[in-house]
Amino acid sequence: MNQMTATARGLLHRTLPLFWIAALVLSGCAGHKPSVPLAFYDSPEAALRALAATSPGAQAVTATTRIAINRHGDRYPLKVAVMMKRPAFLRVESIPLMGPPDFYLSVAEGELRVFLPGKGAFYTGRAIPQNISRFFSVSIPAADMVSLLMGVPPDSAEEMQSLGGEREDGLYRVDQYRSGRRARSLWIDPAGGWLIRLRRFTEEGTVIYTADFADHIRIGEGFLPQQVTIRGEEMAVLTVRHADLRQFAADPESFPLPVPEGMTPILLDP
Repeated sequence: MNQMTATARGLLHRTLPLFWIAALVLSGCAGHKPSVPLAFYDSPEAALRALAATSPGAQAVTATTRIAINRHGDRYPLKVAVMMKRPAFLRVESIPLMGPPDFYLSVAEGELRVFLPGKGAFYTGRAIPQNISRFFSVSIPAADMVSLLMGVPPDSAEEMQSLGGEREDGLYRVDQYRSGRRARSLWIDPAGGWLIRLRRFTEEGTVIYTADFADHIRIGEGFLPQQVTIRGEEMAVLTVRHADLRQFAADPESFPLPVPEGMTPILLDP
């Protein structure tokens, strides 16, 4: 047990820059409330161009985040430090009330890594929905998760072949189709050009998941939501509340968790 504590502390020393990174970022990168004119869209293409213009860009973003996982009426709260970068880079480290972090997660280059110091366990596997759901009860691809946390539509592996659009309840809804079937819908706020809701569908037309975004603030040249809620029929409801959002330059090598010395990773994949 003492050896494991020393190992965990060593990992903490070498791989936990998130709190300090956030503190060192220039204050000019911190988020503030947007002030933008009302926009009107005459086509779904125009709405998507407006949405692209509000993207936070390619830089990484850090945040202090409160996560609530609600499954079958049971609620599991978690406070974490987050570092994220599109298309699919993520670092999550718990912020306990006392003591060092007891949960670490990283996604980089398609690989999921999770370290649980209290159990003396380090897991590795593909960043696929089945593996991610073991820790967050949300079965979503890693690339989708990172984009949703940043309020951006996930990149589609297959090109959307046609578009439809119309106003709905003060928003502009863009329907994207593939092979004649609706693949997803985006609800865009014409007052700012940012994403308010995203819904993904199966080929049969049933909903895979819905993500709602609220309380957007400016980050660099774009905007990020401070609140994200993700729900689906077969998933827990995941509510995320970001604070202290900051943007900075980070390379992909800063995301993966290193395997603690002397530990043998537990493989998540069969």
